[in-house]
Amino acid sequence: MWVKVKAIIWLHTLRLWRYSLSFLNMILSQIMWVLLFMMGVLLFVPPEHMTIALRMAYWTIAAWSIISSFSSLVGGWTSFFIIMGMVEEHLLRSTSPFTTILGRVLTGTTVSFAIIIIMGYSFGWMFGRELMAIQYPHLMVLGFTLLVVESLSYALSVSAASMRTSVSEQFLEILNFGIIGLLIVPMGSLPGPARRVYLAIPYVAPAYIIKASVGAEALGFLDQAVMVGSVESVLMVVASLKLMQLAEDYIRRNGVRAVGFW
Repeated sequence: MWVKVKAIIWLHTLRLWRYSLSFLNMILSQIMWVLLFMMGVLLFVPPEHMTIALRMAYWTIAAWSIISSFSSLVGGWTSFFIIMGMVEEHLLRSTSPFTTILGRVLTGTTVSFAIIIIMGYSFGWMFGRELMAIQYPHLMVLGFTLLVVESLSYALSVSAASMRTSVSEQFLEILNFGIIGLLIVPMGSLPGPARRVYLAIPYVAPAYIIKASVGAEALGFLDQAVMVGSVESVLMVVASLKLMQLAEDYIRRNGVRAVGFW
């Protein structure tokens, strides 16, 4: 078992090294995309609220970049994994292909957090504001931990569905398309009953904890957010494990459905 774990870590470390060749391009493209969003804050927010507004906008985008990165890095690599015929190779060697895909957490966390740190200091220098000032580091760690768990669980669920069907994972990532608009909503602006519904949306509770850790959100709903985020994370992990088990049982009997064929 330990030999398989070492092989998986080595595989994804090699993939991470290959990402270093295009890492600068990834950072520049992310900065240019995020800059459009930040410019909207500069245009419509009064100067006295600029620092808080920029922090809220930036850390919302940072949270969404984790969600997006895991879906693209895990989902995109799943397609590569299928096309190269590696699913069958792993099954023949009594190794779950999802165990190998799970190793993408190494690539996803390294690339995502490196980009977040570089962008944070770049935008702080560009706008003359301190965006990386973290008031509650333990809340930051907790928020990002829950967000990584939820994002990885969703990505693995989509990966399992794409292995069992002929639908590409890009068409299954419906949840990620509209989530950034929901994450930017301030909790305090919602009426009482709507807050519970809002917190129940996947990714919202961890994003709220992250924004609260830098002072961009009030701490009044922190206990609810921690409870909801923890329960959602557990449920999403259980759901992803079940979907992966069902998908693996199916492909052991019927093989992998290549994209474009039924």
